[in-house]
Amino acid sequence: MGKPLSKHNKIVISLLALSVAIIIIGILFLLNAMQENPEDGFFPAFCAINNLLAKYIIVILTMATGIMLFSNVSLQWEDKKLRNGFTIGITTFSTILTVPLVYVFIAIFVYHGTGAMGPVGKIMALNRIEEGFIAWFGNGAFLWVVYVFMLILSIVFITVPLVSGVLAVKGKTIQLGKHGIKIATLPIILKQEQANVEEEKEEVVVEETTTEEKTEE
Repeated sequence: MGKPLSKHNKIVISLLALSVAIIIIGILFLLNAMQENPEDGFFPAFCAINNLLAKYIIVILTMATGIMLFSNVSLQWEDKKLRNGFTIGITTFSTILTVPLVYVFIAIFVYHGTGAMGPVGKIMALNRIEEGFIAWFGNGAFLWVVYVFMLILSIVFITVPLVSGVLAVKGKTIQLGKHGIKIATLPIILKQEQANVEEEKEEVVVEETTTEEKTEE
């Protein structure tokens, strides 16, 4: 029989299952985003939203929640191979999903200025996304400011998880503290190192006790 799961690993598995469920809901939202007839979708209330931008924001928030939870929980595996495997998997998945987001906020500049959309832009429904932005922010100069902000945000969305994933495989993480951003060792690794030190101390004490007993004999 295999070694029974520790309480820590059971919690990790439960949280991973929750994050996968959230990601699946996000994927269903994404599949329903282009549905205009509520009766044809998984979520009629979601399909009934007229603003495509609002739908995509719901998709992004849902997927981001699931991915961040999965990513953070993956770092809690005590086994290095599992930790690295899950981290590489979710980092790859996140990057693939975020590439279209970056594309949209690059292509929308061209579309807004020239009206050119291209085949990929048609698939992504750039015209309907811009209609959503205009409905919220108007069609003036401020719209360009919004586009720039969203482009920067999309770049952050693709860069930070990628950098975090690479660092995690190396046993490091990004930490925010009083002195700014720093690269630190993963907490789970620090915990394991501390446990090893305590174990070594106990072994030394046992050896010293055994030696003293033999000397007395």
